[in-house]
Amino acid sequence: MTAVRKILSFFIITLALLVLPAFVCFHAAAASDWPLEIVNESGVEITSLRISYTGAEKWSENRVASPVPDGGRAELDIGRGSILGISDIKITAGGREIIWRRLPILEIFSITVDGKLEPRYERIKLGA
Repeated sequence: MTAVRKILSFFIITLALLVLPAFVCFHAAAASDWPLEIVNESGVEITSLRISYTGAEKWSENRVASPVPDGGRAELDIGRGSILGISDIKITAGGREIIWRRLPILEIFSITVDGKLEPRYERIKLGA
C-alpha cells in the first residue's frame, strides 16, 4: 500500500506542477484582454481617448468607437497586452483636450470622468 501511495502522491504533485503554470499564463492572458470602462459624469460628451507611454507623446489611435454621452458608459479595448506600465491618457471631451499623466493603467479597470474632466479610479493589483 505504501508504494501505491508514493506513486499516487508523485502523480498528483506532477500534475499540479504541470497545470499550475498553465493556469497562471491563462490568468495573465485573460487580464490583458480586459477592457477599460469609462463612466462619463463630466457634463459633456467624450469623443476620444488615446494612450501613450508616459513622456513619449506618441498617441495610440482613438479607443472610443462612438461618443460617450454625459451619464453614459463604455467599455474600451485599450490593448492592455501591449502596454508596459505607467501611461499618459489624452481625452477629448466637450471639444477640449485633457491629458492625464502617469496613470498605472494596467491596474485600472474603470475610470469615472468627473465634472472637472479629472479621472477617478481605484487601482487593482492582479495577483497581489
